[in-house]
Amino acid sequence: MQNLNRYITAALLALALISFVFLYLSQRQPAGEGLTVEIYKFGQLYRQIPLSEATDEEIKVTDSDGHYNVVEIKDGRVRVKEADCPNQICVKTGWLSKPGQISFCAPNNLKVVIKGKSTGVDATSY
Repeated sequence: MQNLNRYITAALLALALISFVFLYLSQRQPAGEGLTVEIYKFGQLYRQIPLSEATDEEIKVTDSDGHYNVVEIKDGRVRVKEADCPNQICVKTGWLSKPGQISFCAPNNLKVVIKGKSTGVDATSY
């Protein structure tokens, strides 16, 4: 009876491991494939860039008052690298690489959004 319990436990652990590996591989999307970066300034589309075409690019977005943000695109990811806003939340957001991710700078009215088809399951869909 004790051996049967060990076999059942081992089988359940193996099944759980195989399930996690399958979910990880099925939801994985190659970096930048079919994704675009949209940069908005004051609610208007400033620039739209396909992630697969942009490599090692920095875009400085300024306004008439001299406030600026530097948006960096590298290896299928995007981030706000530098900003002159006081709270630096947009910089602290870090790298974005999946559809629906957003970095927003309220003082400078800048929004960076990743658009594209999502292949994964998130917390609100099943």
